[in-house]
Amino acid sequence: MKAAVIETFGDADTFQLKGIARPAIEAGQVLVRILASSVNPVDLGVRSGAIVPPDAAQFPMVLGWDAAGVIEEVGADVTLFQPGDRVMAITQQPASGVGTHAEFAAFPADHVTHIADNVPFDTAAATPLAATTALTALKALNLPKGASVLINNTEGAVGQIAAAMAKALQLTVVSTRDQTVDGALDVRGRDHAIQAFNRVKDGGSYVTTVPEWWKPGGQFSPDRGITPVVLEHQINQSDLQQIAAWLAEGVVTPRIETTLPLEDIAKAHRLMERPGLTQKIVLSHG
Repeated sequence: MKAAVIETFGDADTFQLKGIARPAIEAGQVLVRILASSVNPVDLGVRSGAIVPPDAAQFPMVLGWDAAGVIEEVGADVTLFQPGDRVMAITQQPASGVGTHAEFAAFPADHVTHIADNVPFDTAAATPLAATTALTALKALNLPKGASVLINNTEGAVGQIAAAMAKALQLTVVSTRDQTVDGALDVRGRDHAIQAFNRVKDGGSYVTTVPEWWKPGGQFSPDRGITPVVLEHQINQSDLQQIAAWLAEGVVTPRIETTLPLEDIAKAHRLMERPGLTQKIVLSHG
């Protein structure tokens, strides 16, 4: 099958488009023919060698977390899917050893969900990582309906989707700089994280998606009755199904900067490295 691979860590020009073995599926898995995938900041870190230790790297490596396409094959014990179903899927690359910038990928069936006919594949492909991150974070805040929540970047991929979800969950998204809030979701880190924490009322909730700015014993130790939470990304099918429903209803719509052919993955990575980019870059596998 066709795939964009790296055989060493490096810059965007490290990618090669080549043929590799089509994955075999096991019980509980599905094989997806990928029609679109997207590039996330984590992919840049993996490609450059900043995330995976050199002695743990397995080359050739296919990057990518997000995918949309159709079911090609189902494994034993899979009853929810059948060949031809339109789906979106997510893999926790590099830990899973499975990337989505390829013609096919094998996923655990519970990392896949159906998408409605009115949801384009490029829209679905831009959604899973950002949306599961956003929903996991909002659930970790554990705020009641009507509560106020600060999201400190509603223009970025995660923050924009989190703001839409928060409204669907009947939370009040606050942007006023001096308003105290019931909870805050930090998606920026650095000084922005500190500022968001300071906006939370005593006894409120605080979640950050930027773990490298967690400082045990420092800025983000429990304070004022607030126990900060560093998000641990999770995948479960019920969340994916809810996200797919929101996509179909137009509640959640990822913003796409551009769609490029898979062959232009190096260009996609260079675009992702551009300062100020806030929208998703999708790769078409057609």
